[in-house]
Amino acid sequence: MVGRSFYVACVALLVACSNSSGTPVTDAGAGNAEVPKNAHWCAANPPAGCNGVAVCGVCVAKPTTALTRTTDTKEYKGTGQPDASCFDATKPPTPVGTSKKVKMKGWVKIFANGPDSKNVKVEVYEEVLDAAGQPTGALGALVGTGTSDDKAATCASPAVHPCALEEKRVKGGTESTRILYPFAIDGIPTEKPLIVKTSESIADAGWFPLYDYNVAARNEQLNAAGEYEFNVRALGNDDYASILKSAYSQPPQGGESAIAGEVHDCGDVRLSNATVAIFPKSRYSLFYMSEVEDGPLPDSSRSATGKLGLYAVGGAKPGTYSVSASGLLGTEVVALGSYKVQTFADSVSVYTFRGIRPWQIPKK
Repeated sequence: MVGRSFYVACVALLVACSNSSGTPVTDAGAGNAEVPKNAHWCAANPPAGCNGVAVCGVCVAKPTTALTRTTDTKEYKGTGQPDASCFDATKPPTPVGTSKKVKMKGWVKIFANGPDSKNVKVEVYEEVLDAAGQPTGALGALVGTGTSDDKAATCASPAVHPCALEEKRVKGGTESTRILYPFAIDGIPTEKPLIVKTSESIADAGWFPLYDYNVAARNEQLNAAGEYEFNVRALGNDDYASILKSAYSQPPQGGESAIAGEVHDCGDVRLSNATVAIFPKSRYSLFYMSEVEDGPLPDSSRSATGKLGLYAVGGAKPGTYSVSASGLLGTEVVALGSYKVQTFADSVSVYTFRGIRPWQIPKK
């Protein structure tokens, strides 16, 4: 949905636990579960009866086609072989540095068919950590709030924040343009797991609450001015309803939620052919999205991610869930991450796999 991404040791992940040796353990009732060797950071008992891939206590369907990087989308694309190097025990992620307060800035981008990104409220929360210093999925302190700036002038080329981006889209063969407005929030802490919520800033603006997990302003990633650049996403009410109705042939029920996101590799490049699962299960099955970048919809023919790396599942009761992913790197089954996320009534919780964060690795 990785420290929010789905990782942990016993408490830090939904069901994922660590044993004293740090090596994967099996369970007598686990079926034929395969535990990837690179899941050393989250050695957990495979769930009973699992005949797939056990990643941090979540049973994920066995991948059948090798992972490939996405090369031709507007963002999160790359070339070469998929990068799983951040899961190498000999090459751990950069340790947690000294936290400082910085400005977060970027544009409010739209998922699917939404209009111009006016009247979007952006809230940034710290994620609650457990006694071992690992993410729990729970919302912590609110550390900053902002709103999309619909008074910003249109960007020149190249775009320099703050300005309003014109985004060209093609749907059904017809090209259209919508405006993506900037936001900026001061006082955001670095080196901590963050959760970014987008919603409507005024009544009836039409934005569905969305909680984005696995956001982290790492000191090493700040720009030359010491700012954290991050584009948030907003989801329209109509898009939420239409996507779930398309997937399940009925509208979403009030009080329930959805979990969605993308699968990226350690280089933050989208991956095709990854498999994803959540635990505990929702009343609906997980689905993958089409490869139409300007308007993705559920694709019932898919058993793994397409080039957008998109997955989603509806019908989730408010609570805490672990989200895990796996894939084939050549012929080897590998873990692509796991994270604990919280869901809230009438909202979407987003977890994008981006490798592993240092706070997801159990302390020895």
